[in-house]
Amino acid sequence: MIKRLAVLVEGQTEETFVKEILSDHLSQYDIFPYATRVCTKRVGNCRRYRGGVDSYTKIKTDIQLLSRDSNINAITTMFDFYAFPTDAPGYSSLPIGNGYVQVEYLEEQMKQDINDTRFIPYLMLHEFEAFLFCTPEKIAYTFPNSEEKVDLIRTIAQSVESPEEINNSPLTAPSKRILNIFPEYEKPLHGCLTVMEIGLDTIRSQCSHFDQWLTKLEHL
Repeated sequence: MIKRLAVLVEGQTEETFVKEILSDHLSQYDIFPYATRVCTKRVGNCRRYRGGVDSYTKIKTDIQLLSRDSNINAITTMFDFYAFPTDAPGYSSLPIGNGYVQVEYLEEQMKQDINDTRFIPYLMLHEFEAFLFCTPEKIAYTFPNSEEKVDLIRTIAQSVESPEEINNSPLTAPSKRILNIFPEYEKPLHGCLTVMEIGLDTIRSQCSHFDQWLTKLEHL
Protein backbone atom coordinates (compact mmCIF):
# COMPACT_ATOMS: atom_id res chain seq x y z
CA MET A 1 0.00 0.00 0.00
CA ILE A 2 1.34 3.41 -0.97
CA LYS A 3 1.99 5.69 1.99
CA ARG A 4 2.39 9.44 2.09
CA LEU A 5 4.98 11.02 4.35
CA ALA A 6 5.03 14.74 5.11
CA VAL A 7 8.45 16.09 6.07
CA LEU A 8 8.59 19.53 7.68
CA VAL A 9 12.09 20.84 7.04
CA GLU A 10 14.22 23.75 8.18
CA GLY A 11 15.38 25.06 4.84
CA GLN A 12 16.33 24.57 1.21
CA THR A 13 19.07 22.02 1.88
CA GLU A 14 16.81 19.67 3.80
CA GLU A 15 14.09 20.15 1.19
CA THR A 16 16.53 19.10 -1.54
CA PHE A 17 17.64 16.14 0.57
CA VAL A 18 14.04 14.91 0.81
CA LYS A 19 13.36 15.41 -2.91
CA GLU A 20 16.61 14.06 -4.32
CA ILE A 21 17.80 11.46 -1.81
CA LEU A 22 15.18 10.42 0.74
CA SER A 23 12.32 10.02 -1.74
CA ASP A 24 14.40 7.80 -4.01
CA HIS A 25 15.31 5.54 -1.08
CA LEU A 26 11.84 5.31 0.46
CA SER A 27 10.08 4.69 -2.85
CA GLN A 28 11.29 1.08 -2.72
CA TYR A 29 9.13 0.72 0.41
CA ASP A 30 6.13 2.34 -1.34
CA ILE A 31 6.58 5.40 0.83
CA PHE A 32 6.51 8.77 -0.89
CA PRO A 33 7.77 11.74 1.12
CA TYR A 34 7.25 15.36 0.24
CA ALA A 35 8.99 18.28 1.90
CA THR A 36 7.43 21.43 3.30
CA ARG A 37 9.67 24.24 4.49
CA VAL A 38 8.64 25.74 7.80
CA CYS A 39 6.97 29.11 7.42
CA THR A 40 8.62 31.79 9.53
CA LYS A 41 6.26 34.63 8.64
CA ARG A 42 2.77 34.98 7.18
CA VAL A 43 1.33 38.07 5.56
CA GLY A 44 -2.38 37.81 4.99
CA ASN A 45 -3.54 34.40 3.85
CA CYS A 46 -1.08 33.59 1.12
CA ARG A 47 2.27 35.39 1.17
CA ARG A 48 5.03 33.64 3.05
CA TYR A 49 8.57 34.58 3.87
CA ARG A 50 10.83 31.69 4.66
CA GLY A 51 14.17 31.48 6.40
CA GLY A 52 15.75 30.24 9.61
CA VAL A 53 13.30 29.33 12.34
CA ASP A 54 13.52 31.13 15.67
CA SER A 55 10.43 29.83 17.44
CA TYR A 56 9.08 26.37 18.19
CA THR A 57 5.58 27.82 17.92
CA LYS A 58 6.11 28.28 14.18
CA ILE A 59 7.19 24.65 13.84
CA LYS A 60 4.21 23.42 15.84
CA THR A 61 1.80 25.53 13.77
CA ASP A 62 3.01 23.95 10.52
CA ILE A 63 2.90 20.43 11.98
CA GLN A 64 -0.68 21.02 13.04
CA LEU A 65 -1.55 22.29 9.57
CA LEU A 66 -0.06 19.14 8.03
CA SER A 67 -1.93 16.93 10.48
CA ARG A 68 -5.25 18.19 9.14
CA ASP A 69 -4.68 16.09 6.03
CA SER A 70 -6.15 12.69 6.83
CA ASN A 71 -4.49 11.21 3.73
CA ILE A 72 -1.03 11.61 5.26
CA ASN A 73 0.22 8.42 6.87
CA ALA A 74 3.04 10.02 8.84
CA ILE A 75 4.58 13.39 9.62
CA THR A 76 8.23 13.88 10.45
CA THR A 77 10.73 16.72 10.77
CA MET A 78 14.27 17.60 9.71
CA PHE A 79 15.73 20.36 11.90
CA ASP A 80 19.18 20.90 13.32
CA PHE A 81 19.54 20.21 17.02
CA TYR A 82 22.16 22.96 16.95
CA ALA A 83 20.42 26.31 17.59
CA PHE A 84 16.99 24.67 17.84
CA PRO A 85 14.46 27.14 19.30
CA THR A 86 14.83 27.35 23.05
CA ASP A 87 11.08 27.68 23.57
CA ALA A 88 10.61 24.05 22.50
CA PRO A 89 9.00 21.80 25.12
CA GLY A 90 11.67 20.20 27.28
CA TYR A 91 14.47 22.51 26.18
CA SER A 92 14.72 24.20 29.55
CA SER A 93 14.96 20.82 31.29
CA LEU A 94 17.42 19.01 28.99
CA PRO A 95 19.04 16.16 30.93
CA ILE A 96 22.73 16.06 31.67
CA GLY A 97 24.38 13.77 29.15
CA ASN A 98 25.67 13.56 25.61
CA GLY A 99 23.94 14.78 22.49
CA TYR A 100 22.11 11.48 21.99
CA VAL A 101 20.52 11.64 25.43
CA GLN A 102 19.49 15.24 24.96
CA VAL A 103 18.13 14.98 21.43
CA GLU A 104 16.08 11.87 22.21
CA TYR A 105 14.63 13.63 25.25
CA LEU A 106 13.70 16.70 23.21
CA GLU A 107 12.14 14.60 20.45
CA GLU A 108 10.04 12.76 23.02
CA GLN A 109 8.85 16.06 24.49
CA MET A 110 7.89 17.24 20.99
CA LYS A 111 6.01 14.01 20.35
CA GLN A 112 4.00 14.44 23.53
CA ASP A 113 3.32 18.08 22.72
CA ILE A 114 2.04 17.39 19.19
CA ASN A 115 0.00 14.40 20.44
CA ASP A 116 -0.55 12.77 17.05
CA THR A 117 0.28 9.09 16.61
CA ARG A 118 1.48 9.81 13.07
CA PHE A 119 4.18 12.21 14.24
CA ILE A 120 7.82 11.03 14.18
CA PRO A 121 10.06 13.87 15.36
CA TYR A 122 13.65 13.97 14.12
CA LEU A 123 16.37 16.47 14.99
CA MET A 124 19.75 16.12 13.31
CA LEU A 125 22.76 15.74 15.58
CA HIS A 126 24.00 18.36 15.62
CA GLU A 127 23.19 19.65 12.16
CA PHE A 128 23.04 18.57 8.51
CA GLU A 129 26.75 19.23 7.95
CA ALA A 130 27.67 16.38 10.30
CA PHE A 131 26.91 13.99 7.43
CA LEU A 132 29.74 15.50 5.40
CA PHE A 133 32.27 14.20 7.93
CA CYS A 134 31.28 10.58 7.21
CA THR A 135 33.58 10.44 4.19
CA PRO A 136 35.77 13.57 4.14
CA GLU A 137 37.37 12.75 0.81
CA LYS A 138 33.97 13.11 -0.87
CA ILE A 139 34.10 16.82 -0.11
CA ALA A 140 36.77 17.01 -2.80
CA TYR A 141 34.00 16.19 -5.29
CA THR A 142 32.55 19.67 -4.77
CA PHE A 143 35.88 21.35 -3.98
CA PRO A 144 38.48 20.03 -6.47
CA ASN A 145 42.20 20.33 -5.70
CA SER A 146 41.56 20.68 -1.99
CA GLU A 147 43.43 17.67 -0.60
CA GLU A 148 45.15 19.59 2.20
CA LYS A 149 41.85 21.06 3.37
CA VAL A 150 40.19 17.66 3.18
CA ASP A 151 42.92 16.37 5.49
CA LEU A 152 41.77 18.91 8.08
CA ILE A 153 38.20 17.63 7.79
CA ARG A 154 39.49 14.07 8.14
CA THR A 155 41.37 14.97 11.32
CA ILE A 156 38.16 16.33 12.86
CA ALA A 157 36.22 13.22 11.82
CA GLN A 158 38.83 10.94 13.35
CA SER A 159 38.63 12.78 16.68
CA VAL A 160 35.10 11.50 17.38
CA GLU A 161 33.41 8.10 17.26
CA SER A 162 30.57 9.46 15.13
CA PRO A 163 30.08 12.64 13.11
CA GLU A 164 26.92 13.13 15.18
CA GLU A 165 29.20 13.85 18.14
CA ILE A 166 30.77 16.93 16.54
CA ASN A 167 29.41 19.41 18.98
CA ASN A 168 26.93 22.16 19.47
CA SER A 169 29.04 25.28 20.01
CA PRO A 170 28.72 28.40 17.82
CA LEU A 171 32.44 27.98 17.14
CA THR A 172 32.71 24.20 16.73
CA ALA A 173 29.39 23.04 15.27
CA PRO A 174 29.88 21.03 12.03
CA SER A 175 28.96 23.89 9.69
CA LYS A 176 31.25 26.31 11.52
CA ARG A 177 34.18 23.92 11.18
CA ILE A 178 33.52 23.43 7.47
CA LEU A 179 33.21 27.17 6.86
CA ASN A 180 36.45 27.75 8.70
CA ILE A 181 38.21 25.41 6.27
CA PHE A 182 36.09 26.09 3.17
CA PRO A 183 34.86 29.72 3.38
CA GLU A 184 33.21 29.28 -0.01
CA TYR A 185 30.96 26.49 1.30
CA GLU A 186 27.28 27.01 0.49
CA LYS A 187 24.97 24.63 2.29
CA PRO A 188 22.17 24.29 -0.34
CA LEU A 189 24.68 23.55 -3.10
CA HIS A 190 27.70 21.81 -1.60
CA GLY A 191 25.88 20.11 1.27
CA CYS A 192 23.50 17.99 -0.78
CA LEU A 193 26.00 17.29 -3.55
CA THR A 194 28.45 15.89 -1.02
CA VAL A 195 25.79 13.83 0.75
CA MET A 196 24.76 12.34 -2.59
CA GLU A 197 28.36 11.28 -3.15
CA ILE A 198 28.66 9.80 0.35
CA GLY A 199 25.41 7.82 0.15
CA LEU A 200 22.84 6.85 2.75
CA ASP A 201 24.45 3.51 3.60
CA THR A 202 27.66 5.17 4.73
CA ILE A 203 25.81 7.82 6.71
CA ARG A 204 23.66 5.18 8.41
CA SER A 205 26.70 3.15 9.39
CA GLN A 206 28.27 6.11 11.18
CA CYS A 207 25.27 8.11 12.42
CA SER A 208 23.11 5.93 14.65
CA HIS A 209 20.48 8.60 15.40
CA PHE A 210 19.94 9.17 11.69
CA ASP A 211 19.82 5.42 11.10
CA GLN A 212 17.16 4.94 13.78
CA TRP A 213 15.02 7.63 12.19
CA LEU A 214 15.33 6.20 8.70
CA THR A 215 14.51 2.71 10.00
CA LYS A 216 11.29 4.06 11.53
CA LEU A 217 10.33 5.59 8.20
CA GLU A 218 11.05 2.37 6.33
CA HIS A 219 8.64 0.51 8.63
CA LEU A 220 5.66 2.85 8.33
